[in-house]
Amino acid sequence: MAVFPVTIIESSPQGLMAFVAESDFTVTDSAGKAIASTIDMGASSDDAAVAKIEGPESKEAIRAACFSRNGALFAVCTNEKAILIYETASWSLKRRLVSEKRTNALCFDPESKYLITGDKFGDCHRISVDNSNDNDNGNDNDKPEILLGHVSILCSVGFSYGSKPYILTCDRDEKLRVSKYPNAYNIQAFGLGHREFVTSVATAPFASEIAVTGAGDGTVRLWRLETGELLQTVELDSLMRKYYESGKAKCGENTREDRTAATQRYGVLRVRSSESLRSFVAVVERIPAVLVLPIGDDLISFGEPVLVDIEAAPTDVATTEDGFVVSFEPHTAANQEEAPAIVAYKKNSADYAVDDALTDSLASSVATPQTVKQVHVPSIFVWGNKQFLERPQGEEEEEHEE
Repeated sequence: MAVFPVTIIESSPQGLMAFVAESDFTVTDSAGKAIASTIDMGASSDDAAVAKIEGPESKEAIRAACFSRNGALFAVCTNEKAILIYETASWSLKRRLVSEKRTNALCFDPESKYLITGDKFGDCHRISVDNSNDNDNGNDNDKPEILLGHVSILCSVGFSYGSKPYILTCDRDEKLRVSKYPNAYNIQAFGLGHREFVTSVATAPFASEIAVTGAGDGTVRLWRLETGELLQTVELDSLMRKYYESGKAKCGENTREDRTAATQRYGVLRVRSSESLRSFVAVVERIPAVLVLPIGDDLISFGEPVLVDIEAAPTDVATTEDGFVVSFEPHTAANQEEAPAIVAYKKNSADYAVDDALTDSLASSVATPQTVKQVHVPSIFVWGNKQFLERPQGEEEEEHEE
């Protein structure tokens, strides 16, 4: 039996880490010790009980997850439009509701009072984390409040830092929108310049005037929030072409899972910020490396980029206190049938090296569901290409999803 790959990693400022695989997730502390899971794990290696979490019903695949800034809350959304909010102190389910449209992206507002959702129809909603309006049979009567709308799929949502934070939304139509909060109909600025779908946005408390985005156009871009000014563009081809030339990165196979046949593309999977490293980190589809972009002393520009070679193409990345954690598809790493593929890295002086202690702890702590056949993670270009122009010949049209 193979295992489902970890496709989402989320970390909280307080050191919690959540590892999502299909419909399940496991939560660890900063040392990589399991503290809670939707999978019944019994006890951890030191015989301490691992809390059993109530997961999504009917084994619905999880599409997105997030921690609140204060670490008190955690939320997931599923393919079947379910949204679940947990209290991390007890890992009890605080709220469960069903959205009208399929949710693609999640984040909590800075005060951890509301969960913000972005869906495939371009709408952004605000959901109270208080369940006082739930009725006796468990149904939620406190309906989500619409904040703003795009005319395209929302891919990522987030907030800036500072006394008056902005809500940031990214869509498949190549743009970043900066809106005031909570009156998000007041648009502060647009970040225009990407040539493909914008997959991820990140902000940082150490550089509150900027935001960093990654996209399917092979760039990572740095923006001034107040004006939407494009401050810097990092072209990934010049940095990462060597991985294709050496054979470490492979072009697509023109299948349902991978639309990028015979092309050297650089689709950014995720951008994260790291307070301790004073940097932004990014991972790119099929590229076995993590890109570290330090922020300059002026706090509005990148310093010299650093590429950290990793063992295989990543599925996600999250930052830790002194480095980052990367996940891979199991079939690209050793022991694919025994444990999920997760490796931690930490900074040693100017270099990054594998954190053996944390990696070993995660290998023994993170549980993932099993599957009969190998699972391949679909390319982001499957949904990112608006016309699905790379659909393999003979493949039937996908049914329209509400």
